[in-house]
Amino acid sequence: MNFDVRDGVETWTRTFSGKSFSSVQSEGRGASEHLLCERFGPLNFAMALVYKEAQIHLVLRRWTAFGVPMPLWLGPQSTAHESAIDEKFRFDVEIGHPMVGLIVRYRGWLDPVDQKSHTSTQ
Repeated sequence: MNFDVRDGVETWTRTFSGKSFSSVQSEGRGASEHLLCERFGPLNFAMALVYKEAQIHLVLRRWTAFGVPMPLWLGPQSTAHESAIDEKFRFDVEIGHPMVGLIVRYRGWLDPVDQKSHTSTQ
């Protein structure tokens, strides 16, 4: 996993089993103001950052497909949290859907090295 930051927008690239995909994270606007938005192609997910038990939990509040608002019950379900331990950014993400089951689960940390971040995942 790695990420690039430009003009307040983060591009995250993840690789699983030799296949890579990217998402773009940015500050929400309009109906998603005060939320963190993550876009995967035509899908955009707006999440609240909820601090609980020394972790930041990402809680889905709304999502759109091709710019069209979709009902929450139709969207994916996730358990995702981040924390800082031993000067490392740690993450644990699980995404699934009631119709298809588990889609992806990954966890690990980012180590800051020479202004760049490197990652280790489990």
